[in-house]
Amino acid sequence: MESKEWAMQENFIFSEGVGLPDKTQKVVVTPRFTEERTEDGLRLTGIYHIAANIDFVDGERAEGDYATAILIDDVELNDAEGYFEYAIPLHIDLPPEVGSPLQVQAIEPIAQTDGQGGLQILWDVKCSYEEIPLPEEKTVFVEDAYKEKEETEAHVDSTSNTTTVDSTSFTEEDEVLSFIAQLEDDVSTTAFHSNEVFVKNKS
Repeated sequence: MESKEWAMQENFIFSEGVGLPDKTQKVVVTPRFTEERTEDGLRLTGIYHIAANIDFVDGERAEGDYATAILIDDVELNDAEGYFEYAIPLHIDLPPEVGSPLQVQAIEPIAQTDGQGGLQILWDVKCSYEEIPLPEEKTVFVEDAYKEKEETEAHVDSTSNTTTVDSTSFTEEDEVLSFIAQLEDDVSTTAFHSNEVFVKNKS
């Protein structure tokens, strides 16, 4: 089995009248999710269900930076002990080699109080899975691609009876001179290109 691990945390505050969180009795975090196979890998979507038993003491929450904290206004109180539940979203994208069976566990969740009314719950997540083999992708380098193209063209030329003529070196003037040179008469003809030395042919 292969595994991956990462850390999670969430901050909480409580409504007035509940008191200040003091000591932690018990914290349980349970991942619940569904699996979806995508082109990029495996996607897990669900929740982390948090259930906590916390002791509260009398007092009012102090002013602090709690802008990102979650407000819990439903706490079941039994004397000094309070119980609450909450669910936060679970979105995990795993790589393509992650296969089944798949297990996601919250390891050793703990709760910490700041003495001012804030509560922080931390836990590690361990994802265990069987690794599946991925299909090998053939990588063709540019140099190899050109080489394959040249070899293919050479093979076609060697097996074909067709002669390839470069149109940039053969002009209409060449065709006319060639025709005249092949005439059977008593007149000497001269075949030449404008940029070549004269070559005299006798018929």
